[in-house]
Amino acid sequence: MPYHLLVMHQVEKMIDDPLVIGFTWLVVFDIVSGIIKGLRGRTTPNRTNSTKGIYGLCKHMLILTMVLTVYPYLITLNFNSVAQLMVLAFAYQYLVSIIENLSQMDINVQWLRPIIDALAEKLNLAKTQEDYNGHDYNTVTGAYKKDDKKEEK
Repeated sequence: MPYHLLVMHQVEKMIDDPLVIGFTWLVVFDIVSGIIKGLRGRTTPNRTNSTKGIYGLCKHMLILTMVLTVYPYLITLNFNSVAQLMVLAFAYQYLVSIIENLSQMDINVQWLRPIIDALAEKLNLAKTQEDYNGHDYNTVTGAYKKDDKKEEK
């Protein structure tokens, strides 16, 4: 079979791939939870922000496009484990982002709040710590800025 047909066949198989479906739903839930977090925000940094929103949507579309492009390509090259690990790594990061969004939403439902707090603690999320300040981190890389200043000296 010619290689381009093999790639197209693998792209068709992605429609029913549970890993890709789960990843896609995590991206959708992250976008929705980010929008809701902005709508529920009480302090200025947590409120709806078009610059943050457009940056986030572009980032999500780029990641989604990259994963949906690279995944079938890796499988056609018999790198199935690498392809699945890549999707699982991105899925984990989206799960972390969803939990961060939920923990910052001021949800006061008795049975749900302890679950969100327990997940945030299990994942050791920085944004859920009381001493977290978003200005201390680089928006693009997520690196802690104060460590950068120490290294420069």
